[in-house]
Amino acid sequence: MYGVFFEEKYQRFERETPFDFSKRSSIGCGGLAETAFYPRTVAELVDLIKNLRQDGVPFYTLGNLTNVLPSDGAIQSVIVCTKKMRYEENGTLFFPSGISSTKLLWACQRLQKSGAEFLEGIPCTLGGALYMNAGVSGKYVAEILESVTVYREGEIIVLPVKDCDYTYKHSAFMDGKSVILGASLRLINSDEANIAAARKRYKGRRAHLPQGRSMGCVFKNPDGQIAGKLIDGAGLKGLRVGGATVSETHANFIVNDNRATANDVRTLIGIIKQAVFAQYKIRLEEEIRYIT
Repeated sequence: MYGVFFEEKYQRFERETPFDFSKRSSIGCGGLAETAFYPRTVAELVDLIKNLRQDGVPFYTLGNLTNVLPSDGAIQSVIVCTKKMRYEENGTLFFPSGISSTKLLWACQRLQKSGAEFLEGIPCTLGGALYMNAGVSGKYVAEILESVTVYREGEIIVLPVKDCDYTYKHSAFMDGKSVILGASLRLINSDEANIAAARKRYKGRRAHLPQGRSMGCVFKNPDGQIAGKLIDGAGLKGLRVGGATVSETHANFIVNDNRATANDVRTLIGIIKQAVFAQYKIRLEEEIRYIT
């Protein structure tokens, strides 16, 4: 659809054509997008987004594709994949949106800055963590933020954390008007040994999580409840639709263990929501993002 158009105007951007979600997404299913672009710097990301918006090209901005469920078949939007963005180690605590949690934590350790260790083992980019206020063990990324830099309405804007509307698994960026460029973190001084020990502790806490292809937790925890326990209580562990299964290890995970389609996963999500509501009168809400 955009082939000739992109040849003429977007040659300076690294790209992948076509982009196969079944190979790139952590759940291992989904169809094809015609093109994915891989910006390397914040300036390149801004330039790319500016052009796509001026040209009226629909796009999704994605990072590590770990908390998304792409549809089967053709995806009509272009993919802007930030996972190749580089962090320039200049001593600052500003990190680009595409930096992985692992690379961010190694940088913080070298800088001897502590506070982000709870992100250890979460397979996300910083942008994804900022988008959904990622967290674990009662700690959330909003708690370690100074500000978030976004591209919105043709401008680069620095938002203090108080203006980001952070709540549980929610942010202002979910309205789709802003593209997250990066963030400045608010961390404390420490030493490499203590930071390494804290990272090891958090990594150990994730050792029990299911292995294999998944999206991580599918549902948000309702107020005062734990989604995984509700799903388990409804007797759904091991429930299968096609190649998708509710994990026996952690019921809030859906695992692709036999060439699942996106439709298999969607159907299973619907069954889980219906069963939990029937038993507990609680409506589960997905924390994953659908790509259509």
